[in-house]
Amino acid sequence: MPDRKQISTTGYPPEARVRLGQAVAKARIAAGYKFRTDFARAAGVKSQRSLQMLEQGDEYVGQVILFAVARALPNWNEDTPRTILEGGPIPPTVQETAQEAAQETAPTASVADIPGLGQLRDGVEVQLWAIKELDEETRKAYIFQHRARVAQERAI
Repeated sequence: MPDRKQISTTGYPPEARVRLGQAVAKARIAAGYKFRTDFARAAGVKSQRSLQMLEQGDEYVGQVILFAVARALPNWNEDTPRTILEGGPIPPTVQETAQEAAQETAPTASVADIPGLGQLRDGVEVQLWAIKELDEETRKAYIFQHRARVAQERAI
């Protein structure tokens, strides 16, 4: 096993690196980042190629990239990449977390069946909907604001 002080994908078997890469890609997409370039920018990763290497299970992805990606993904922390590389559990995506919360609070309601909203469109909307401390109308208002901001960004 690699040194406990430093972390990189070097030294881990290909299956472990592929498992980590698949987990990163799934979590990235679930968080609303369809494109690697958008997520790389949000995570502070200067090279989209580094993110691509990570998601493809490359052997030479270092600690800076692993930590930046882990900090940017919901339900992840800097220990998560090592945990996954060593065969540990993969954190649930924001959608899985929100679905679990929705089932706990309203077992008969689906996250996709929200009157006045329709289906939640991305990870941000799922996260907003999962904030049970806010009343339903406030959560809807935040989601509409998010949709307006996304539409405005796409128009630029």
